[in-house]
Amino acid sequence: MNPYRALKNRYFRNFWTAQSISLIGSWLDTTLRGWVAVNLFSENKAAGFIGLIAFLKGFPSVLFSPISGVLIDWFGPKNILLYTQILDAINAFIMAYLVWKDVLSPYSLLILSLLMGITSGFYLPSRNTFISNLVSKDLLPNALALHAMIFNVARMIGPTIAGFVVKYYGLQVGFIVNALSFLPLIIVLLLTPDAHTKSKTQTSFSRFFRDLSDGIRYVVHDSILVRTFLGLTMYSLFGMPFGMLMQAFVKSAVKSDILGYGLIMGAMGVGAFIGANVVASINPERLIKIREDWLLLTIGISVFIASIKPELTPYAAFLIGGCQSSFFNITNSRTQLRSPSNMKGRTISLYSFINNGGSPTGTFLLGLLGNVIGIRGVYTISGVILLVFSVSRLLSLVNSLDRRRNTI
Repeated sequence: MNPYRALKNRYFRNFWTAQSISLIGSWLDTTLRGWVAVNLFSENKAAGFIGLIAFLKGFPSVLFSPISGVLIDWFGPKNILLYTQILDAINAFIMAYLVWKDVLSPYSLLILSLLMGITSGFYLPSRNTFISNLVSKDLLPNALALHAMIFNVARMIGPTIAGFVVKYYGLQVGFIVNALSFLPLIIVLLLTPDAHTKSKTQTSFSRFFRDLSDGIRYVVHDSILVRTFLGLTMYSLFGMPFGMLMQAFVKSAVKSDILGYGLIMGAMGVGAFIGANVVASINPERLIKIREDWLLLTIGISVFIASIKPELTPYAAFLIGGCQSSFFNITNSRTQLRSPSNMKGRTISLYSFINNGGSPTGTFLLGLLGNVIGIRGVYTISGVILLVFSVSRLLSLVNSLDRRRNTI
């Protein structure tokens, strides 16, 4: 199957192109904010502050993702997505201005990160639901895979660009580039027709909480979605911090600088790009039946190896990138394809709730733990936890298959 078949849709192609530019800017911003934090504090406190930034950028999703799901089903994903992009663009311009004037303080960095975290609670569910409105159901997994592809190409390019921009032009130029990167996506959203069917039900506070509880109830009663969300929780808590704490790991364990960080994240992006291409070519019905536990097992082994042998981190990052890209596409596609259209905004918002709440929480707690036992020790613990979890799930699968054979 053509791995780029969803790009035949003109509106998705326009969104995909503009989103590519925006994501490169976002990864450049993420890299620069983390590096600012590394240099604002001593080595034994940097990991904790990076974790705090990640926490503030992600944890608000725990509060706002479920709310956004209902609002998306009411008002449409395009409108919610457009407003989040405008607010994030304003945030980025403020950040660029503070850096340019050399008045950025740890407190202002935390406040801007918190504001970005609030908008991300609405951005991710609305983005995924918006994509599902642009393409037909049979093209949805491919469209999600293509989005994962550009996300990881951006992760490959963004940190690398950040390293060279800081070295030759300074931090302020990098933040200005990020601020400008929002404009193409805002323009595309304004020009894209709204395919959302407005809800016929009356919007009210009582209806809001009733719709929210219906979404939660739907997920809880679907055993496959429960298993999917449990795996997502474990990876968000103990797998995602591998990349989110990488600035501290590079400086403390790898003994390198921002260029070294950019190259490691570039390797992770290359792996993710390959993984996204592979997943994009798989038939949707086969894709959502793949057991993501094998991916979690590979990620756990890779994180553990990086903690023991930091010089192997680029190779571990390559494998983790490929597995992470595949993991998110499989779980995201499964969640959307198992959800009816009137429930999709809410199920995807719960998916984002776990992902965006788990990864910053894990990064924050592991960052604090890194201040005590060292960042290498944190990576070791994360790898072991993912190993134990994935092996236990795979053993449970083998036992259930044996019981079926014995029954037959």
